[in-house]
Amino acid sequence: MPPEVRAFEYALGIFSVLIGLSVADIAASFHRLLRFRSQVRWDPLVLLAAGYALCMAVYMWFDIWGVRHFGATRHFLFYVGLVTELFVLFLVAAASLPDDVDGPTDLREYYAANSRYFWSLVALFQGAYFAFGVYFAGGEPAGLPRGVVLLMWSLMTAPLVISLALCVWRSRTLHYLGLAGLFVVMLLHYGAAQIN
Repeated sequence: MPPEVRAFEYALGIFSVLIGLSVADIAASFHRLLRFRSQVRWDPLVLLAAGYALCMAVYMWFDIWGVRHFGATRHFLFYVGLVTELFVLFLVAAASLPDDVDGPTDLREYYAANSRYFWSLVALFQGAYFAFGVYFAGGEPAGLPRGVVLLMWSLMTAPLVISLALCVWRSRTLHYLGLAGLFVVMLLHYGAAQIN
């Protein structure tokens, strides 16, 4: 077994815990909403944002698997950076749905009051994701057609640009469109991904 894979297996535990905490927080918050569903004013925008946060956790699992053979993943600063990014991912998940649901809860009001914080965290996460992409790509990959390289950089840049825009935009229509764009980019980027 190559040293990169052994190092990856060693570090996988903490990565798994951080990703698992993100998924668990969304699941627990959603469970609380369902338990008090008669007192909840539902809002599809909040549920879509939480769904996207959940998808972020899943695609990070795919990305972490995808870098297991890189020698660069064995460095201390890489681990600190990745743990920091996964910590931000947990904050995104925790901010996606309200924590306390013990009385009347209006998810539309929650989104209006929370959206700037939520999308700022998503933008921070996407900025770190982009930086890791540059780190692994090392500039323009050699031997790939220009169109493929352009698509690759667009798929890495678009989520950062969209999440920054959602920090500023107040229009719910634009938030729906931004989330739709994020889901499309995610499907283009990960639709054919496999863990094998």
